[in-house]
Formats: sequence, C-alpha cells, structure tokens
Amino acid sequence: MTSMKTMVEMKEKSGSDEWYAKWITRPVVQPHDWFSYQAEVILSVEEGGAVFLFGYRDEGNHCGIELHEHEEDIQQTLVYIYRVEEDVRQALGKIVLPALHKLPPRLSLKIRTEAGEWQVSIDEHYTHRCMAADYEGTIAFRTTDGQKATFRDLKLSGSDGRVLYSNRFYDPKTTHFTTGTISPSGNGLVLEENMLSICEAPLPVDSPQFRKTFELPSSALEARLRIYSVGWYELCINGNRADNRVLAPANSPYSRRMLYDTYDVTHLLQEGENVLGVWLGNGYHFNYSRWGWKWNRDKAFILQLDLRFEDGGTRTIMTDESWSFASSPILSNDIYDGESYDARQEHIGWDQPGFLKNGDWSRAVTAEPPVGKLEANTQPPVVPRNPVEPIAVFRPRPGVGVYDFGQNMAGWVRIQVTGPEGSQVRLRYSELVDEQGSIDPWTNRNAKATDTYILRGEPEERYEPRFTYHGFRYVEVSGETDHLSIQAIPIHADVEPAGSFECSDEGINQLYSNIRWSYLNNLVSIPTDCCQRDERTPCLMDSAVVEEAGMHHFHMQNYYRKWLGDIEESMTNPDWSGDKVFLPWRLYQHYNDLDTLRQSYPSMKAYIDHLHQVWPDHQVKDGFGDWCPPNDDGWENYFHEVELVNTSIYYKITSIVAETAVILGMSADHEHYSGLARDIHQTFHRHWNLGNGVYGSGSQTAQLLPLAFGMVPVKERTSAAERLVEAIWEHGGHLHTGIYGTRYLIDVLADYGYIDVAYELLSKKEYPGFGYQIERGATTLWEQWSEKGGMHSHDHAMFGGISVSFYTRLAGIRPDSPGYEKIWIEPIIPSKLERVSASLRTAHGTIAVAWKKDEAGLHMEVTIPEGTTATLVVPPDIVNAAKLRRSHKLNPGRHVFSIPIGTIR
Repeated sequence: MTSMKTMVEMKEKSGSDEWYAKWITRPVVQPHDWFSYQAEVILSVEEGGAVFLFGYRDEGNHCGIELHEHEEDIQQTLVYIYRVEEDVRQALGKIVLPALHKLPPRLSLKIRTEAGEWQVSIDEHYTHRCMAADYEGTIAFRTTDGQKATFRDLKLSGSDGRVLYSNRFYDPKTTHFTTGTISPSGNGLVLEENMLSICEAPLPVDSPQFRKTFELPSSALEARLRIYSVGWYELCINGNRADNRVLAPANSPYSRRMLYDTYDVTHLLQEGENVLGVWLGNGYHFNYSRWGWKWNRDKAFILQLDLRFEDGGTRTIMTDESWSFASSPILSNDIYDGESYDARQEHIGWDQPGFLKNGDWSRAVTAEPPVGKLEANTQPPVVPRNPVEPIAVFRPRPGVGVYDFGQNMAGWVRIQVTGPEGSQVRLRYSELVDEQGSIDPWTNRNAKATDTYILRGEPEERYEPRFTYHGFRYVEVSGETDHLSIQAIPIHADVEPAGSFECSDEGINQLYSNIRWSYLNNLVSIPTDCCQRDERTPCLMDSAVVEEAGMHHFHMQNYYRKWLGDIEESMTNPDWSGDKVFLPWRLYQHYNDLDTLRQSYPSMKAYIDHLHQVWPDHQVKDGFGDWCPPNDDGWENYFHEVELVNTSIYYKITSIVAETAVILGMSADHEHYSGLARDIHQTFHRHWNLGNGVYGSGSQTAQLLPLAFGMVPVKERTSAAERLVEAIWEHGGHLHTGIYGTRYLIDVLADYGYIDVAYELLSKKEYPGFGYQIERGATTLWEQWSEKGGMHSHDHAMFGGISVSFYTRLAGIRPDSPGYEKIWIEPIIPSKLERVSASLRTAHGTIAVAWKKDEAGLHMEVTIPEGTTATLVVPPDIVNAAKLRRSHKLNPGRHVFSIPIGTIR
C-alpha cells in the first residue's frame, strides 16, 4: 500500500492539485427532535383563515394555532390554541380578533415557551398565556375548506436564543415543505384550500466551530493550506486569523465551480502543539435570493495543510473525523438580516493550544461532497478597509442614538461597549433617516439589517460581525450599555487604485466620488446589483455597463478573469449575456490580455451562434433594453427601447467576435462573423433608420447606441448627433437614458462637438440627473433617478459607466494599442470647466494629463511612461485660433504646453 507521505511527495513532484482531505460537517438535529422552541411566522390570510402547526409529529400528535372568521359573526376572527395527543384534541385558549378585512394584511404570529407556559401573540397586541406541557416535533401549515393563506419569514429558536431554522420562502427549490407554491411577490409560501404542508427536510442555519490539534516536531520550512467551505468560513491558526479576508469563499456557480482559497501559513505554525480552527456561517445559503448562485445544502468544508520540513520530509494535515466541533456564540447569521452574538457562550481559547474541551465538543462527521469542481481562486479577496468615524449622532428618542458616518458604504460597524452581563446592544443599519433622525429602512426592503450583541459583563467588550454585511450610512444603536464607541468598517474586494480624476467643478468631483464608492460597495466576490436589500445578486447587465469605468478606477484584471469564469454559461439576451463578449475584449484592450481573449473565444463564438439560432432574422426582441430611464414607476416603465438596444448590442458583439478572429489568426471565422455583423447591420437599418440620421423613436437612447457602436453611415452622423441634442432639449436639457444610454452619453456628445451640452447634463441640479441626487445628499448612485421610486436602492453602480468619459474625454487618455503601449491623448474641453487633472496606472507606468485655463491661455502637462509613445491631439477650436498643428508625437517623459490664447474661455 502506498503511504500518505509517498502520496504527498508524488503530488508535489507531479505538480497536481489533488485533494486527500474529506469533506466534514457536524451531525444535524432532525426536525422531529426539535424541542419546545420559540416560533414566529408572518401570516397573510387571503381567504377564510389558516392554521399554524408546531410540535408536529403526526396528525394524531401536534399543537396548533387556528385562525378563521367566525361563521355567525363576520365582524370577528377567532384564534384557537389547541393540542392533539393520541388523536384527542384539547382546547388551550382562544383569542378574539377583528374581522380579517379589518386586520393588517400581514399578521405576526409568535409562540413562546417559558417555565411550562405558552405565550401566543398576534401582532404583539393580542396575547394569550396558558399552562401547557413541552412539545417536540416539526412545524407545518394548513388550510381547510374555503381558506387560502401565505406564510412568510418563518423562524424557530431554541431556549438559548439560537436559531434552529429560518426560511423566507424565496425559492421554489428550497421550500423544505411538502407542498405549496412560492408567492408571485417572490416572498412567501402559498397554500390553497385543503392543503397540509409539513417541514420535512430543513437545512440548519447555525454557525459551528471546528478545531483540530496536531503536533509538529520542528518548525515547518513551508506550509501551504487550501480550504473551501459550503458556507462562509473564518480560518484561525493558533489563535490568529490566517489573514484579514472576510466573506470567503468566493461566490460562484457552485454546481459547476467551487473556488478554494490558498494560504501560506508557515509563519503561523510552531514546534509542538498546533491548532487549526474553522468557523462556519451561512453565507450564500438557501435563504439567499433565487436569482443568485447559492448553496442549497448544509454547511461543510474541506481543508488540507501540506507541510515541508528542512530534512526534506513532508506531512499532510486534513479534514477527517478526527476534528471536533461545538456550537458557537453566534445565535443567528444571515446575509440580509444580520448577526446575533451572545458573548456569554464563547469558548475562550477554542482555536489555541492548551484549550481544554468540555462536553460541548463532539466529533465531526464526513459530509457528502458537493457536485462542483474545486478550482483555485485567483481573485483578490474581500477585505475590511480603514475604519470610518461618525460625523454626527441624532437622538430621536430616549435610549437611542443614530450615528451618521457621512458616507454610504457596504460593511458593518465595530463597537466597544461596557455593560452588565446579559444586556444587549442592537444595531440597525439603513441608507436613510427621516426628519426626526430615526433610521428609515425603506431601501432595505425585506432585509432586517440588524446585528445584536449580548454582553458577557467584562469591563470593555468589542464586537463586529463575521457572517453578514450591510449597505448603510446610518446605524441606530439601542440597548443597556454604559459606554460605547463605534466605527464603520467598509468592505470590498482588495483591488488597487489605478486611476485618479479631479477638476474645478466640485459637483463633478462629488459625482466621481459617488461613482467610485458605488462601484466598490458592490464589489464583493461578485459584482452585485446593490448591497443593502434582500438581493445582492450577480447582475451581468449592471456589470457590463460599468466594467470600463472599473478598469480605469482600479486594477481589475484578476477580478474580472474570475467573473468571466462565473458567467461562461450565460446564454440570454445581448443586454445581459453580451458581457461574455464585451469583457474579454475590454481586458484585451485595457491590459493587452491576449490569453484571456484566446481562452474566451470559444465561449464568445458559441454565444453569437446561439443568438443567430434564436433570432435568425437578426432582430432581438426580448430583454431589458436601456434599463431604468427616468420614469413614473411601474415595472413596465423600467424597460426602454428593448429591441433597438438588444439588436445594436448584438451587432456590436458580433463585430467584436469578427475582430477577435483576426487577432487570433482565424480568417474563416472572421469572414463568417463579419458577414453576420453586416446582416445584423442591414436589418437594424431597415427596421429603425427613418432617414436623415433619425433612429426609431428618435429618443436619446435610440440616437446614442447607433452612434456609439459605429452603426450610422458617415454622411448621416452629423444629423444623428443633432437629433440627439434635440432629444435632450425636448427634456429640458436633462438626460432621459437608462444604463446603456447613460454609459455612452458623454462619449457621443463629446465626439460630435457637443461637450458643452454634456457638461450641462452633468451639472444639472434638478430632476432627473446626477446633480439632483447630490443636492439631495447622495454619496452613492441611486438605482432610479427619483429618490423614492419603485426600485429601492440608493447604492447602485449601474449608472457609473459614465465616469469612463472623465478619463477618456475630459482628460483625453485612451489606448492607441492594446495595453497602452501606444497612447492617444485628446482632451475635449468644456467652455465652462476651468481645470482637469487625471492619471491612469498601466503595465508600462502612469499616464498623467492635466490642463487648466486662465487669462493667459491653456496650460497642459502630459506625462508619458517609459517604453511607450503617445499622440497628443489638440482640440480643433484651439488649433484654429492659435494656428497650431493638430497632432503632436510625444516620447516618454513630462511635457508642458502653454497656448497663449484668450479665445478659449
């Protein structure tokens, strides 16, 4: 038999990435063993009534709370509390409520137990107490003749406050109940009449801690640790965090790829006893949005530590049944709802040598491996950033403080508190406050966004959550504490800054800041749509329109390579799945990333072939279009110019595939996809070109996309741009675009001589526009142009694509060859803007451009990095007035120009 040492040596010699570790988890308590728990559920009775069953073992043994309208008096609803034992029903109490039509549309129903007493409450106003024995068993919902009801936000908790089970009923695949359908609202389990739905296959929502001790005879020369978990993990070695990453592992399409993390932990190990500690949380579990990639199974993890010693020996420490586990002080944890932490239940020193385990610790068990393939994660991890101090505190009512951190962000707060044992600090997060200074959780939608810390009674205690995050500017603090300090901790993927921009207009500077914050706040291991409500999903459309901006703001190559792997199988409409083609091309243009372009080409080509098969007439009729222009609300109003946008994107991405074929030396492919692009172009013009440069409805979007994608014949481009400007004036000089139109708005206006119109759009302080948001105190971008529309987020990055133009048009920095080995510098200067300064770090070095106007004329300073060349193009009005050459070749170095002309102001 081959020894483990020999196997490890073989692996190292071969360079393979084979795992010898097992997947492990902890034994799960079955629902029929749940005992005297606290239960709560939101109930919407649509017809007649409904029944909530608990302690359910079978039809002859269970407890129930039954609501139904009184048949003889429709002015009231009766609530019966009962218990069935050995098929005998015993009445335990009754609550009389107003008629169903007089009650709130959603009722909060709770059952609590304490010292042999049940307490049933409905909406906290109607309560009944009764003496009753403990119960054991699962839960169920029931309707009878003429009844229909929806059950939402189910939660079961043990006597210690630990959440046993919770379900939002978001996803038809994870109801865990025997029958019922998900509500059309996307939240709730609907039971029609005469239905019994039993919770038979729940998944735990706990947060266990695992530990493993091992001895080392000497210090390791090299120690490489790999870990992946179903659920977020925190890794500790000998009491120290392995590094500062959070919310790991990375979100991905788990059924296809699972991205493990790799650590060099040599410095954390020691001679003698060592301890590996792994703490698990729910992360992207079954209660995560149905539109996201989620784990629809119980938590588990796999870990392998490969050691090499100075004498040439090797050893492998791995997950197996020798690990032990215990419940942690985290009572509940949820990506949307927050975390509850009871410091009294801590296992002090659990991840350190010398810890003496007590009866709380048990052996881990082997878990069934997930179906996805383990792959190394090369994406930058999500990390906490520098703390942010509050700028103000409001006292809307006694005992409550609302802290304003001055900036909308994603993350959580860190607190230091003093108080008696068992006292609580409650932290509620929001983006908004009302006129009294109370938090306004409107944008959170169904996310409860609340963290709770229960003190152990020491002189000073510190807390910050592990397994949740929030989108917020304001935090409400309440509880029984004597002393509190608080800081906000922003989190985002650890991407390095690449670009900078500053100008003489403070409104545009604030917009630039708002865009960067919005981008980072939605940059976890996936680019999310928003960071505060019960969504935070991988949105390809939102990402597609801001990727170019992201690459100018930050170094995004490794991040977006991972994202490309995630979205490889997406095959929907061009406004969504077109990112599969756009992104490899953008990585090639910005970073000269030929490897990614080559690797992506089969997927790019397959996607175009798919579109051709689905839309053989070359006109794409489905999709989102120019999503979310200024509107009067209503789902149908968020879609804009759907067919025109999708068909124009189809043309553009087909053209990109044709051009990629040339770069990769595939002449037959180039000929084929060039021909397809021509066919799409002809179809587009037959359907939407009305003549004289007018397209479709003549809206801003209808004019922008053909101009931006080079679809307008040369002789019609001037009139097409004129029509664009007319469409802007028809809206009072305001933009009327969604996310695609807004991305190209400044580019097109600048390129066709309307930079002053573009500048006025950016500067508008009335609705709709970026300036309106800033006037209303926005520090990030809104999802809608209106402040409180039907869409809820005040931290959406999708309109941030416009900031590309700050670098490429206002500063004029563009690549003249992939990766900026050749550089094009062509600033386009608004008459009312006095100064611009921008820089961009590339693989060759930093490109910098600054210009300013004063009474003496225009002054420019350009820095070109070594190993590159640049072309400087002077604006045509200055060329004509100052009688200069339009184009100038620049070598590496710093170049200073002063143009003494008074006509430029």
